[in-house]
Amino acid sequence: MRVDLVTGCYFYFVISAMTKSKVSIVRNYILSMLESSEIQAGDRVPPAREIAETLGISFLKVQHAVESLCQNGVLHTRSRQGAFVLPDWRERILPENVCVYNPVEQFPWIDGMLSLVSDSIPGLRSSFAFRKGTLELRTTTHLLTQYEDYMDLSEIFEECFPDRDDFFTEPFSPFEIDGQMVGIPFAFSPRVVFYNPTLFEKAGCVRPQAGWTWSDFLKCVRKLKKILPADKIINYSPREHMFMNFIVRAGGRLFDPSAEDPVTLDSPRVAEGLRLCRQLGNLVGTQEYDEDELIRSFVRGEAGMHISGRHHMDFIVPSGFDDWNTVPMPLFEGGVDCSAQATDLVCVRKSCSSPELAKRYVREMLSARVQDYIGQSKHNIPIRKSSAFKSLDINDPRDALFASEITKISTNFNLHPPYPGALVLKGISQILEEKIDIEEGLGELAQAARTILGICSEGRRGAKMQSVFSRRKRP
Repeated sequence: MRVDLVTGCYFYFVISAMTKSKVSIVRNYILSMLESSEIQAGDRVPPAREIAETLGISFLKVQHAVESLCQNGVLHTRSRQGAFVLPDWRERILPENVCVYNPVEQFPWIDGMLSLVSDSIPGLRSSFAFRKGTLELRTTTHLLTQYEDYMDLSEIFEECFPDRDDFFTEPFSPFEIDGQMVGIPFAFSPRVVFYNPTLFEKAGCVRPQAGWTWSDFLKCVRKLKKILPADKIINYSPREHMFMNFIVRAGGRLFDPSAEDPVTLDSPRVAEGLRLCRQLGNLVGTQEYDEDELIRSFVRGEAGMHISGRHHMDFIVPSGFDDWNTVPMPLFEGGVDCSAQATDLVCVRKSCSSPELAKRYVREMLSARVQDYIGQSKHNIPIRKSSAFKSLDINDPRDALFASEITKISTNFNLHPPYPGALVLKGISQILEEKIDIEEGLGELAQAARTILGICSEGRRGAKMQSVFSRRKRP
C-alpha cells in the first residue's frame, strides 16, 4: 500500500507506524528545531551523524527521518552537502501535526490532551509554526472566513454523539452553514475584564462592578496611566478579537442576513463600537504589544487589566498568582449587554482522505475524559455540559462570572461566504491602525461588500443587492 504523506492519505496508518519509533523521534527533533527558529528556511540541517550522536539513534534511522521530511516537502537534499530547509516549509501538511491557532506555549494543557488521545490516535504533536494541518484547532474568524477548506462534520458528530443534549447547543449555531457543520466547538467563553485589585487601589480606582459604564472604565484607564506604562494598562489591540467585542456590545452587526440589505457594517452602532475602541487605543497607545508579554505581565502583578475569555486562566492558575478579579465588560450607552463568543473549534481539512481519522478526532476531542481535562485546566468552558459544571467554581465569584455571562454571548458573526468577512475584518483593522475616518472607512468597506454580494446576486437569504452586477440579466 502506497502512503501519501503530503496529502494526509492513510494518515492514521502512517502515524500509527511512527508511534514511539526512532524515526518519529528524529522527525520531531528536526521539526522542533524549525518551530523554535533554531534552523530557518535555507539553513542546513545538522548532519545526520551529529543528530544520531545527540539522540543516541542509529545513523540509518536518522537518514530515514530526513528522507521522509524531504518527501513531505519540508527539506531537500543537495549532493554531498546535506539536507536544507525549503523556503515554504510552513505550508506543508504533516501527518503528525495538529495545527493550533496560537503558539503552543500558550496552551499548557495541549501535550497532556494529546497524551490522553494517544491510544486512539497515536503519534500526534501540536504545531503553530506549520500553517495547516489535517487536524486543526481553530478560532471563529479563521474558520468562518475559510470554511470551504474544511470537511462537513455533521454526520460524524451525529454518529458519535446522537444525544446533543450532552452539549451546550447555542455555540454551534455560527458553524452550521447551509446544512454543513464546518467546525465543532471544543470550548467557548464570554469575554470579561480581568483586573488587579491592588493596582486599582494604588491608582485610586473604584473597584468595578457589574453594570459599570464606559465612563467608569475610562476613569480607571486614566488613573492607571499615572502609575503604569502604556503597555501594562490593558491588552488593547486593533485586531478582530478586540474590535468585534466592541461592535457587538455597541449593538452593531457587520452583516444581517434577515435584512433587505444584509450589509450593515456602515450602521451607526458599528461606528459607535469602533469609536469607543479607538478611544481606548488613543489613551493607551495604538501600537500592538506582544501578547505573551502582556499575559506574563498580568500574572506577575504588573498589569492593570486584561480583556479575555476564560482561557486567560490557563496562565493564572498554574502561576499561583491570586491578586486578580473579574468583572463584565463596561456597558456602552445605547448598546447591549453581550460579548462576542470566543470559541476553540475542532476542524478537519477536506484534504483528509480518512473518514475514520476524522471520526476518531471528533470522538476524542468531545469525549468526557478530554473535556474534563481541559476543564481542570480552566481553558475556556468545555462544550460538554458535565465537564463545564465540574470546571466552573460557582463558589469563587471570579469564576462564577463566566457561568452567568454564558447567556449573554453573541454568535451573530455571519463572516462566511458569500459575505466578504475576511476583507471587512482586514479593512476595519486598517481603519483603527491607520486612523482612517471611521464613517468614511466603513462606507467604502460597505460599498465594496455590496458590490461583491451584487456579483453573487444575493445575500445569505436571497436578499437582492442593488449593484450594476446584480442588475445584469443572467444567461
